[in-house]
Amino acid sequence: MNITFNNHYQFKNPITPSFKSNVRMYTTKDGLNMANVTCTFRNDLNWADFAKFEIDNFKNKDKVNIIQFAASDGSEAYTQIISLLENGDANSTKKFFPIIAYDIDDRIVNIAQTKLLNLDVNDKFKIENNCNNFNKYFTKFKTNLNISNYAYDPFNFYPSIDYTTYEVAPILTNKVCFNSGDIFHIAPKIKDDSNTIILCRNVLSYFPKEKIQNLFKIFSQNLKTGSLVVTGKLEEEAVNYYLQKYGFEEIMQNVFRKI
Repeated sequence: MNITFNNHYQFKNPITPSFKSNVRMYTTKDGLNMANVTCTFRNDLNWADFAKFEIDNFKNKDKVNIIQFAASDGSEAYTQIISLLENGDANSTKKFFPIIAYDIDDRIVNIAQTKLLNLDVNDKFKIENNCNNFNKYFTKFKTNLNISNYAYDPFNFYPSIDYTTYEVAPILTNKVCFNSGDIFHIAPKIKDDSNTIILCRNVLSYFPKEKIQNLFKIFSQNLKTGSLVVTGKLEEEAVNYYLQKYGFEEIMQNVFRKI
């Protein structure tokens, strides 16, 4: 199966650097083939520094709206919640919740709503390195969660995929709402009072540059000074350029603030 990326950004091997406990293929209504992959504490963002910046940047706000697109199985939403909880206190972090998380893939949304999460050894290691108590957030589940269409590896580069299914604790699941949704339909409806964080990480490079530009025009119009847009590894070249073109400054790796 071919993965379609926009023609102005060539990324040699976009999928395999991700983890392998959730690899699901998804085809959009327009026939665009996408790989639904994510992982906990993906290393194209310094999550601890980002959490500290979030707390400081919005210290004068009573409420902060976090909107996450391409949320997949919930790994990144849980990563962000853990990062905020571990780097702030109850008073400074409660304003950020709940995170509103969207994915275009209905089946992966249903999986996220089970409050179960597949973690491989590397995922678990990264969580343990970023929190004081892994068991506070995750408990081993009695059976394994199966994710359908769970194979991007046609050449069998990774013949052994060893993962464990965990039940996610309410301290995380109560702080995120998973929904079906398309970024291009939802973005124009976003209301902002300089209190919004939009995460659209490792997804925009699947789309033509015209759609990306139109999306960033909407972000530029709808977001006020101080609000944030967060991207990922796949956006680090051409896509991030457009964010800067439409009035956002990069204040740390893949984190952009509206000027």
